[in-house]
Amino acid sequence: MPQTLVRFDDGTTAQVTAYLDIGNALYSFDQDLILAKPAYYGQPDRRAVTISLGRPGDTSGYGLTGLHIGDWFLTGTVMCTGDDFTPRTHPHARGVNPLDDIADPAARQDAADHLSQIAYHFHTTIAPGIKW
Repeated sequence: MPQTLVRFDDGTTAQVTAYLDIGNALYSFDQDLILAKPAYYGQPDRRAVTISLGRPGDTSGYGLTGLHIGDWFLTGTVMCTGDDFTPRTHPHARGVNPLDDIADPAARQDAADHLSQIAYHFHTTIAPGIKW
């Protein structure tokens, strides 16, 4: 279970713990803990990453907490797809996109950019080492 520190463009740093045998990674940002995993297991060429943000009281077994981005606290799940890993509503989230709660367009874009960077990091750094 390799661990590393990653610094993102918004200045935040995450401790990343990769679980290559089961194909996911935990990203720990200070008090926040989220999970990234391939959206399509066994298909590493597909540019799609699922980010589970969790919520306070998470019962997933990982203790996911949600993610603070600026003044906003995001919970739920997103799927980041395409060449730029654009965050979208996850197919199993019943139409709920955590970014929809951010009223300020600039703050919403900042949050989307941060999620895209997390997905890109996972896809390019962690996913190649997964034991498919």
